[in-house]
Amino acid sequence: MPYSKEFLDQMAQSQEAFVWEAPAWELQNRGPRWYLWMGIAVLSLTGYAIYTANYLFAFIILLTAIILVIAGEQKARKILIQIGDNGIVYDGRLFRFDELHNFAIIYQPPQTKILYVEPNSFRHPRLRISLEDEDPVALRNHLRQYLTEDLDLQDEHYSDIVARLLKL
Repeated sequence: MPYSKEFLDQMAQSQEAFVWEAPAWELQNRGPRWYLWMGIAVLSLTGYAIYTANYLFAFIILLTAIILVIAGEQKARKILIQIGDNGIVYDGRLFRFDELHNFAIIYQPPQTKILYVEPNSFRHPRLRISLEDEDPVALRNHLRQYLTEDLDLQDEHYSDIVARLLKL
């Protein structure tokens, strides 16, 4: 049964057990060496693509490089995170607990303080939420009332590790 927009807005505003602001993405410090090595990789891959007459691959490599440079220069905007008894509000969108599958908290300060939330639907991506200064134990106890905890996940997802190592 679909809910009205007014009802969902009211539910989202009542989420007040945990409220904080977190960056939308992790900003990477890219120095001149990073740009040099990425430039060499882009030129090498583009040269290989042209040599093998794979022009679509060359276009995709160049387009990806341009997007990485442009997006890498933008400051991460702050988003509001609210967790209460109805669900999780992430950047203004309410994810009700019945729409979510499980959660995991990876807490290895100072480098890693992350809440992962897996939605039920494959249409929605996994939520990666920076915990900032939130109490992970209190948050875990609250979320366990509504969601199952993924105890198998002991470290960050590999995609996050690779993205941090390559400063993407």
